[in-house]
Amino acid sequence: MKTDKQALIKALKKKRESEGLSIRALSERVGISFSSLARIERGEGEPDNNSTIRIIEWLGPDAQDAGLSFDSVALVHFRAAKNVQSKTVHCLLQAAQQLVRNNSNAFPIGEDFAETDSELAGSVALSKSEMEEMANGLRDDLQVALDAPLDALNIRIDGVDVYTVSDVHGLGAECAKFLLGQGGREWSAMSVPLDITEDRWAILRNDSHTPERQKVTYLEECWHILLGHKLTRIAKIADAFGRTYDSTEEHDAFYLASATMLPETEVRSQVTAGKSAAEIATWFGTSPELVEYRIKRLGLWRTYKNRAVGLND
Repeated sequence: MKTDKQALIKALKKKRESEGLSIRALSERVGISFSSLARIERGEGEPDNNSTIRIIEWLGPDAQDAGLSFDSVALVHFRAAKNVQSKTVHCLLQAAQQLVRNNSNAFPIGEDFAETDSELAGSVALSKSEMEEMANGLRDDLQVALDAPLDALNIRIDGVDVYTVSDVHGLGAECAKFLLGQGGREWSAMSVPLDITEDRWAILRNDSHTPERQKVTYLEECWHILLGHKLTRIAKIADAFGRTYDSTEEHDAFYLASATMLPETEVRSQVTAGKSAAEIATWFGTSPELVEYRIKRLGLWRTYKNRAVGLND
């Protein structure tokens, strides 16, 4: 991989300004925090691998003109902290490679990847109404009533096999221990395509997390697959690993997972009835934090907090 800090900064600033983007607008687009992106442009400190990869990917042909590149290693989906550390990415890559090897007809995860049309295309954000309808449609397909709990871990999709870390034969003991220990807080699930057409998949779950967290992150990976989302690119810079990040698709998959677990009509009904987030969470088998996320996204926070409003006399 070739990278030069000054060339990176110059190319970044030139393209951002030519497209009329503010630093904040670009921050949303590339998945780098506003403060980090501002520091990078000022030349303060070294951008980490995740940031460098995302900037080079966004620069596209401009990166090549500036002599910048990175080494593609794999294409997968994974639910993880936005700026996950290199060792976690490396161990997830090892797990992905073993899942592919353990499926005899799977195509190899190697170092050469041609960009597909779907990768090159921009993300298309779904509207809230579209996502609510899709979430209800999935529950209907599963024959689960809107007022009934849904155990997402029981959902099975044709062509998709589900694993935990201990199920991954051939994964080194050090990586297995790290993914469930120190690195466990940084990732929740990963989806690995097992054929070039992306008809067969393996989903790896982090079973060191609470059942409530596993349900929503597993369902999030299911939605990534069902929606045909772009794969996350794992790349290497100077023997360290990083990944790309698509904030739009990550948002939509998480919203759909939460909407599937917590249907709008029932959340509205229970909030109106004065139920607490903890009570709603207990009924649906989710975390109170996920319930509060749904309450806020549905515009019910004022009702939930029972905040009266009025005009001064």
